[in-house]
Amino acid sequence: MNVEDRWTRFEELDAGRVLGDLDAAELAEWQELSRDFGSDDALDQLAAEVEAVMILEKPLVLPPAVAARLKREFAPTPSSKSTGKIVIGPWLGWAVAACLLGLLVVSRLNFSQTPTAEQRRSLLVEKSADSRRLPFAPASDSYAAAQGEVVWSDSRQEGYMTLSNIPANDPARRQYQLWIVDPSRDEIPVDGGVFDIPAGSGPVVIPIQAKLAVKNPAAFVITLEQPGGVVKSKQEVVVALAKS
Repeated sequence: MNVEDRWTRFEELDAGRVLGDLDAAELAEWQELSRDFGSDDALDQLAAEVEAVMILEKPLVLPPAVAARLKREFAPTPSSKSTGKIVIGPWLGWAVAACLLGLLVVSRLNFSQTPTAEQRRSLLVEKSADSRRLPFAPASDSYAAAQGEVVWSDSRQEGYMTLSNIPANDPARRQYQLWIVDPSRDEIPVDGGVFDIPAGSGPVVIPIQAKLAVKNPAAFVITLEQPGGVVKSKQEVVVALAKS
């Protein structure tokens, strides 16, 4: 499971934890993922307020961020004008508590920011004990300025390229493609995905999308191919090479 999939799974489990809907195995999985991603205090705060309404029958005081989003739906009471908070009495809290908690959970799942490729790369380097970093070197005079590095983890089957000084391509005419050389698997390199280099950009981080599992790859090769890539490269234009 790559970092993006782990983040999505963590979001699901964290919401289930607050709702009290996790079994023992799911809770253990959440604890493992929380070491990487942390947890959301807003969810815990609202869950505590909901529990107070349901058990102690006290007014439900919403977290400021949630209250701001609900002002259009709920008119402030006199007490809220003096405190700056939206307060929902116990009788109404019973009716809306679960809905409000669900609103926050759904909002968090829908609008939370997915980690960028650069953030996922940093997390892989930090958390994966078997991650390897190999420098890219130009493979021809036409790409003499090309540089960067590849980071790869066998255990996670996940990796990223950080590239700079590679000419931008027109996706309608040509696209870059990565090939992963794994002698223990086959003589034919594994397709590592097609990608583009945008114009006028600095270093870019490109996720590797290996089409087959690889173990202990010996080299990573970037070629320039037709749009959509090819099944087997003729290596007519080799851009850069990283090898162990």
